[in-house]
Amino acid sequence: MIVRSKMVIADDEEVLSRTSAPLPAPLIVPPAVAPSRTIKLEAHADLRVPFLMDPAGLAVEQYKMLRGRLNALEPRGGVLLVTSPAPGDGKTLTSINLAWSLAQGGFSTCLVDLDFRAPGVTRTLDLSMDDGGVEEVLTGKKSLSQTLFQIGDRPFHVLGIRERVEEPSHLYATALLQPLLSVLRTSYRWVILDLSPAVPMSDVSDVLPQADGALMVVRSGKSQKSFLPPLLEILGRKLWGVVLNDTPVLGSAYYGSYGKHYR
Repeated sequence: MIVRSKMVIADDEEVLSRTSAPLPAPLIVPPAVAPSRTIKLEAHADLRVPFLMDPAGLAVEQYKMLRGRLNALEPRGGVLLVTSPAPGDGKTLTSINLAWSLAQGGFSTCLVDLDFRAPGVTRTLDLSMDDGGVEEVLTGKKSLSQTLFQIGDRPFHVLGIRERVEEPSHLYATALLQPLLSVLRTSYRWVILDLSPAVPMSDVSDVLPQADGALMVVRSGKSQKSFLPPLLEILGRKLWGVVLNDTPVLGSAYYGSYGKHYR
């Protein structure tokens, strides 16, 4: 599911046991950025979140493995940018499910929709953005506490987008984005940024310097190979891994029946 030479397969307990430096305790979000709204997502056919739709399924296990690998690579967390070569590769669903998995594992996580051209996180989670979102926070019209959503009782917060912006480069300016990310860094173990596809827009190049690392999401049989070299060049040394969607998983044929004969 994910490829990088520094990454190793590990679960959360293994990460904690083999890390020599003490890890920060799970962080309680300070009142200044505590969400004013809590929503409870209900499972339905259009909500492609396996943690709700199929919590014992193979997709959930794959996201847990991704969580373990990220925590093995960066035990202290960080700001992670998620992008793809082109639309339809699954980057937004990957961002949502990865953030959900991190929060379910006890890691305080904030998912930020930064795809102003096509706000997928906001649409997928069906967030009501009447009180504003990222743009309003960046421009000082609203505070984080007014615009954040908490998902259920998990340490999982979401910052959405109220209205799409056709040309958002001014919103990615360091003077606007850096103060927001600085607050989020001190308030969460993980900050997941859902960005637009990296080709041909400049959005990823604008935001990447302010992120610690990046994930590239590609779809098996769909992503155009010609788009990969430019994206790899853009991400450079900040590429932490590649998530491959819609590909058969070794052993998946046996997963559904495993354990059923144990009573």
